[in-house]
Amino acid sequence: MSLDPARRAGLERARALAIARDHFHLGTEGASVDVAPFGVAVRVGAGGTVTAVIVSSVDDLSVLGGALVWLDRNPAAVAHLVVEHHTGIHARRAAVLAPDLQLHGLAGSAVHSAVVAPIAEPRRAPDDITPLVAMIERSGAQAVTEDGIVRAEVAGLEVGRVVVGPKGSSLEVGVGRFDREAGALLHADRPVEPTLVSTIDQIRKHRTAGAVAHAVNRIGRERWLRELVRVDPFLAGVTDPELVEPVPPRTSLLEASAAALLGVDSGRRVLVVFSVGVELGLVPAAADLVAAHRPDEVRFVLPARDRLPYLERLAERLGVPVSFADIEVPWVD
Repeated sequence: MSLDPARRAGLERARALAIARDHFHLGTEGASVDVAPFGVAVRVGAGGTVTAVIVSSVDDLSVLGGALVWLDRNPAAVAHLVVEHHTGIHARRAAVLAPDLQLHGLAGSAVHSAVVAPIAEPRRAPDDITPLVAMIERSGAQAVTEDGIVRAEVAGLEVGRVVVGPKGSSLEVGVGRFDREAGALLHADRPVEPTLVSTIDQIRKHRTAGAVAHAVNRIGRERWLRELVRVDPFLAGVTDPELVEPVPPRTSLLEASAAALLGVDSGRRVLVVFSVGVELGLVPAAADLVAAHRPDEVRFVLPARDRLPYLERLAERLGVPVSFADIEVPWVD
């Protein structure tokens, strides 16, 4: 049974105070405590001797972004970030964005030093996919490979995926795993290509400029913007666009994950990063992409309403020149 939100917040607050007191040996009587969606920040001291312990049990890669926003508002604090999930990834990203931030892992009530996780090499796609890629492209979708998985995409939305079975690779059609599994049962006796073409036609009418709000055009909007720029790179002021994979790989169709490509602007390699909405994990995700691709510049492309002051301040931490480009969204809300 899940805890009442107020009860959970109280327990998280108590645990953060206990960790600040017992592990970091801070006098927590009179401490300032901020409870936020990314975790609990305990601040001890005043003037030039402020220590902060931020404790998070949130299983989300945006935690580091939230902590950095908090630190942006509390610049005098010597900070420790204690995380229960994705410790190595947070430590790797913090090394780029906030070298002075001290990262720790959390197991139960035990705090331990964080170990930076290296960026894993993407897995290779199967060797027998050439005919399936040709079918995807012939049907009017784009074949996109990420971490060894080949997807058929329409305006950035997955409508099919290459899967590997006992008899080799095959294409399953559908938007998401459950749709693919249902389609495999319903159309088991039909050729795959007509099913793919029909699905593409159904999806495309919802992933086109001016389409009214619909479930399938609310998903993966950052990838939709990336596809617009891949087709017309002038929208982001680059040439020679090349898609790059998210780091770490996406685990779900519904997962908000920065979409990116590499382009060229006046001879400089530009990492173009796409986002929609208020996404605290955007700059930390960009830090991984910077480490992986070593661009000369990072250019964030997002709707004008989403270019908020905190984002510009966090982006300055990336250690490379940063620019922003607004883009007109194709959807109607």
